[in-house]
Amino acid sequence: MDKTQEIMQQVRRIEMQARRLVTATFAGQYRSGFRGQGLDFDDFREYMPGDEPRFIDWKVTARTGTPYVRKFHEEREQALLLAVDTSASMRYAGGGSTDSKLEYAARIAAVLAFSAVQNGDKIGLLLFGCRPHLYLPPAKGMKQCLRVVREILSAPPGGEDDSMEDITTEIILTQRKPAMCFLISDFLMQPDKQAVGKLSFVHELIPLRINDPLELELPMVGSFYAQDPESGEQFIATPGDEDMRTAHSKAMRAHMLNWERTFTRQGIDYLSLLTHLDFMPELRKLFARRSRLFAR
Repeated sequence: MDKTQEIMQQVRRIEMQARRLVTATFAGQYRSGFRGQGLDFDDFREYMPGDEPRFIDWKVTARTGTPYVRKFHEEREQALLLAVDTSASMRYAGGGSTDSKLEYAARIAAVLAFSAVQNGDKIGLLLFGCRPHLYLPPAKGMKQCLRVVREILSAPPGGEDDSMEDITTEIILTQRKPAMCFLISDFLMQPDKQAVGKLSFVHELIPLRINDPLELELPMVGSFYAQDPESGEQFIATPGDEDMRTAHSKAMRAHMLNWERTFTRQGIDYLSLLTHLDFMPELRKLFARRSRLFAR
C-alpha cells in the first residue's frame, strides 16, 4: 500500500470516529461555547464589570477619560481556525499510545471540524513547524473538513519549532477576520506572554497542548543513543540514572507550568492532553465551561 492510500484510509477512519463522537449534545456545547468570532463592529458603550478587556477601545477611553468597549453584532457565519503544529517533535509516539502526537491532533481536529460542519460554520487550517507552511482559508462543507484532516496527516516532515511570535504573526496576517482559533501543539517552544496576548486580542484563542507520557517521565531503562527530532543532534541518554530522570521531570514540569501561567494570566482557557488518554471528556468539559461563562 502506498503512502497516499494509507493516508486516505486514516482520513476515513478518523472521519468515522469523529461522526460517532460528535453527538447532538457536543454539537450544542460547541455552538454555545463559540463567542467573539464573526462579529461586526456596531457601536461603543461604557465598560461594565464582566466585559472582556480585549474589547476596550483605548483611543475612545483616552479621549473621554472613561473606559469604553466596542459593541458588536454577530454574523450568521462563524469561522473555526485550526492552527496545528507539525514540527518533528509532534511525530513522536510512545507511552502506551498507538498515535503519534500529530495523529492525536488530527483526531481532535476532525471532531472540531465536523462539529463546525454540523453548525454550518467555516473551517480554516494553518500548519506550522514545517516548510512551507500551509494555509487553507475558511470554507464550509464536509469536503473542507476531510481536506483539513488529510493535510494534517500528510504534512511534510517537520523541523524545529517555530517561535510563538512567528506563529502569532502568521495567524494574524493570514486569518484577518476574527475566528475561534484552536492552537494545537506540544508547546515545546518557549512561552511568550506578549505574542499570546496579541493573538488572543484578535482571535478567540484556545490552546490545546498535547504531550506523550514518556516526555514527562522517562522510563527506568539503561543507556541508549537518542536523537533530538528537531535539531538532529545525537546523544547518549541514561534515564536509568535517577538524577537524570528527576532533572528531566522537573524541567518538563517547569516548562509546562510556565505555559500554564502564560495562558492563565491572559485569561485564556486551555487544555493539557496526554496521547494515551481519551480527549473527548476534556473537550466536553472545556465547552461546558465556556457555555456557563458566556451564559452569564
